[in-house]
Amino acid sequence: MQDPKDFMAQAKAQMDKWAEEMSKMQAKMADAGAAGQAQMVKQMEALNEQRKHAEKHMEELGKANMDAAQDIQASMQKAWNEMEKSMSEARKKFMG
Repeated sequence: MQDPKDFMAQAKAQMDKWAEEMSKMQAKMADAGAAGQAQMVKQMEALNEQRKHAEKHMEELGKANMDAAQDIQASMQKAWNEMEKSMSEARKKFMG
């Protein structure tokens, strides 16, 4: 298992990167037509929900003891992989 403090630092850095990308995607929404905006809004809402889920896991990891940290870290890694998949799909749609 990776040290929880190192894992948290990496997670925070990735969350910051995703937040920056999501801001750029939201700026692109202004340029889309009404139909495109509706689809983008829906996808952005889904990304925000996944981001909140990952943040919750980070918070739990910060409070956990070492035994619980292993379980939370595994769960967070799964949420992390799902978020990265969604971000990849969003990059293709929003950023071309």
